[in-house]
Amino acid sequence: MKTLIATLSFIVLSTPAFAQDDGFYAGINLGDGKPDINTPNGTSKDSSLVVGGVVGYKFNKYLAIESQYTGIGKVTDKQNGSAKGDAISLSGLGILPVTDNFDLYGKLGVAVTKTSVSGIASMSDATRTAVTYGVGAQYNVNQNIGVRLGWDRYNAGIGGTGNKNVDADVISVGALYNF
Repeated sequence: MKTLIATLSFIVLSTPAFAQDDGFYAGINLGDGKPDINTPNGTSKDSSLVVGGVVGYKFNKYLAIESQYTGIGKVTDKQNGSAKGDAISLSGLGILPVTDNFDLYGKLGVAVTKTSVSGIASMSDATRTAVTYGVGAQYNVNQNIGVRLGWDRYNAGIGGTGNKNVDADVISVGALYNF
């Protein structure tokens, strides 16, 4: 974790070394979140529509840093208990320009996830801080607008008798505006 924080700090502090400065961007995401949570009463639904927002700074065409808020999904058990998660992350992005309008990216960062549990006696709310990572593609419609398709992995947790770390996958589409 200290290595990740040191790397992200280096990126932020070394921005004057980059020749091209592409600037700030912001966007929204809509997707499907699927946390890997097993409830003691059996699971009736284990994915859900998630919404998120992202703000970032693109240093050049190969490197960016971004912060994201997203839902990571909801699990409902057969007795109407539920567990729902959200995440806030800070990630560095490595970008591979394929054409003038199409990029592939990989990201690595740290996320804080909060899981809220309702109606499941053996489980309780939990907060975790862990590594997050993902991959995706972005099509730049013009200089200001881009659309994304991405996959992100988060490490969340459940407290109580079933205290454990769980993974959550989010597949999303999004729109970005470059300022």
